Amino acid sequence: MTSQPHARRFAIRATFDKNAPYGAWWPRNRTLADQFDDLFAAWPPQAGRIVRVLYSPPDWDDRPRSVAVAGRRVKTGSFPRDDTRQLQLTLGDGVRRTITVIPPQTPARAAHDILTAVAADGRVDTSGTQQAVWDDEGGHGERPISSGTSAHAVA
Repeated sequence: MTSQPHARRFAIRATFDKNAPYGAWWPRNRTLADQFDDLFAAWPPQAGRIVRVLYSPPDWDDRPRSVAVAGRRVKTGSFPRDDTRQLQLTLGDGVRRTITVIPPQTPARAAHDILTAVAADGRVDTSGTQQAVWDDEGGHGERPISSGTSAHAVA
């Protein structure tokens, strides 16, 4: 785990829960092809090799069919519905893991709170991320996160 909250961009749950996303990712921009290197570098090797990624088209400015990552091409595709704010990673053994995508424009504090909640096995609703953005600009709403007890996060 990194000690610099602003540097942390990826977190996975300490325990697997089939009813919750496996982790969360805060990309630096909306160009999926540019961001895959960071995602794959943060992905723990013991979790399995990523061989395919499904994405939510409105989250990204590009729509690649495959992306070069670490000397190989990874197939990509998009969800049939538009607003999932998730990635679905298919691993080499066929297992699928869902990752919540935190929009790149999310303020660092709000993104850090979401990553911390995911790592602590808390329930996270990123549909309110726009509310968190508004809050940081002077609004008075509440942040859409909860927290848990144990943590596992990576940079």
